[in-house]
Amino acid sequence: MEHRENYFQSTPGIRHFFQPHAVDLPGLSIRGIGVRERMPACRIERPHGTPDYLFMLFHDAAETDTREKPLEPLRPDMMMIWPPCTAQYYGNEAGPFSHSWIHCEGERVRTMLHESRIPVARAFHLADTSRFQQCLLEMHGELVSYTQPSAVIVGNLLENCVHEIARAVCRQAAASVRVPENLLAVRKLIGTAPARSLTLQDLAAIAGMSVPHFSARFRKTFGLSPIECLIQHRMHHAMHLLTDRNLSVAQVATQVGYDDVFHFSKMFKKHFGASPRDMRNRIETRHLRQ
Repeated sequence: MEHRENYFQSTPGIRHFFQPHAVDLPGLSIRGIGVRERMPACRIERPHGTPDYLFMLFHDAAETDTREKPLEPLRPDMMMIWPPCTAQYYGNEAGPFSHSWIHCEGERVRTMLHESRIPVARAFHLADTSRFQQCLLEMHGELVSYTQPSAVIVGNLLENCVHEIARAVCRQAAASVRVPENLLAVRKLIGTAPARSLTLQDLAAIAGMSVPHFSARFRKTFGLSPIECLIQHRMHHAMHLLTDRNLSVAQVATQVGYDDVFHFSKMFKKHFGASPRDMRNRIETRHLRQ
């Protein structure tokens, strides 16, 4: 996590609004994306908001107005999600700040937020900011690389991002104590090393627990089993790698921790409903229509 966060901090900020029209995909419209955009000391005021949802993560101290607390101070790594046409006031008049954000709209976004029960128009802390930033970078890469971006890839990236945020909110609401550092270490390892060969016994040993105790604590804390979490990260990373036509399916399998390409294909199809080759063919067919 620290290595990835250092990488994001050293990466030049991104600010991209898609003009003249938003990027429109089935059930999903992306108007703009920013990753660690650097802002001068200022205060943004939009009394009528924007016509879309605005997800915003503040990397530095700032302040914002909400329905509940006017001029609420925000410490670093706080997030806000403004619904369409809701007043937006945020910034830091005392000094520069950086933030990451996405403007998005569509039935798929509304459904994601409704089902995940993520609070809107209320600030909350995001413990691991690297996943949100990585999802934005990957969505931005897909949207600017092709005339017709893949709806499957962009939609899955955003959906995965929303699930990550929802779990963070759920954990904070369900417990008044911090997540133990040993479980956080395991969770971060799973997210940053998808190719590493890891067994349930390995993960339990890293946490310093017995396998049954570790499995129960991990599921209670994060909402899914350690192996389910590992597979989810591997499959979403594999989906991203499949967009690189220079990589064979076997090479993709190896890069996400599977020596047996047939086992990898079986797991991929179970997760996405299509084999890696079928998914790649769909992506390539979409690109050939450009």
